[in-house]
Amino acid sequence: MPAEIKIIERAEMYLRKLSCGVNPLTEESLPETDVCRQERISKCLVYVADYLKQKVMPGMEHQEKAAAPKPQKVLKPRVVREAATKELVLSSEMLSKFEVSEEPVSVSGFVRRLNSLIPQDSGMMPLVYADVAEVLSKEGVLLKEEGEKGKDLNLPTPHGEELGFTRVEADIRGHHSIYTKCSAAAQKFILDNIDKCVAQANERLARRKVRAESGEMGRSGKEKFHVTEEQIKNYPTDEAPVPVSEIARRLNDLLPQDSNVEKIYFKTIRDWFVSQNYLEEKKNALGKIFFVPTETGSQNGIVTESRVGKNGENYDAVLYNGVAQKLVLDHVNELA
Repeated sequence: MPAEIKIIERAEMYLRKLSCGVNPLTEESLPETDVCRQERISKCLVYVADYLKQKVMPGMEHQEKAAAPKPQKVLKPRVVREAATKELVLSSEMLSKFEVSEEPVSVSGFVRRLNSLIPQDSGMMPLVYADVAEVLSKEGVLLKEEGEKGKDLNLPTPHGEELGFTRVEADIRGHHSIYTKCSAAAQKFILDNIDKCVAQANERLARRKVRAESGEMGRSGKEKFHVTEEQIKNYPTDEAPVPVSEIARRLNDLLPQDSNVEKIYFKTIRDWFVSQNYLEEKKNALGKIFFVPTETGSQNGIVTESRVGKNGENYDAVLYNGVAQKLVLDHVNELA
């Protein structure tokens, strides 16, 4: 039964990607002439995907519950790492439960699967993508390159390619992405060097404990985020609605390149909007948290825009126009 459920889940995912005009195996956009791009075909694919999810999968999962324990929820590093107090330990027994994927996976996906081995409420520091990328760079497997908008990319070297690391380009959620995937052999290489990755995570924990004694310093050991009035004048305000992540990026761009000021994260800005009653936190039927503007938020420039996710599901993106961005600027030094 577990194998059948996985096949149905994969079929549902394939159908949704095809309905969006995406090849589910390569993440590449299908040609405009492809039959899956025809509106009637696309709607039929979505209908079948919804049927599998709503009618077939729940029944199979219900039968499975009586025979097997509920799987452990995958721990998310961003959620638990700030609360971590103990060093990470990935014992031989824990690693023996890890199954190498025969299908190539991204480095971040590999890290998430490793973190699922950590017992819940253990208090241990989880791995993050940077831990593994740093080790692979030192081993000559990955090389840091500058991508679009100055974003750093960790891409395979010729040596890395020999080990099964491949460069992948794909359109994900409307954005062109370049990243690294790991074959089964590449995953085994990381496992062979897992002690070095664990050491990286524990070094982060040690540095954080030292910084905690600095009082006024932020999590990174730098000054907490703040900008001057002169710097604020350089913020590129416009009326076009943008996501909160873009607001955070624009604010961070105001800081000098060699600044000793900690960067601001989009969650900090979003949580401020929630605390001021501009945003409201809600949960969908599956328990997933999402945010919607309150009446006050709508009156102050927070809007929603209907979009289609990579799996073909509709969702409302929360965006902030010039009025909402000005709210952030007026209170920017109160956010962090």
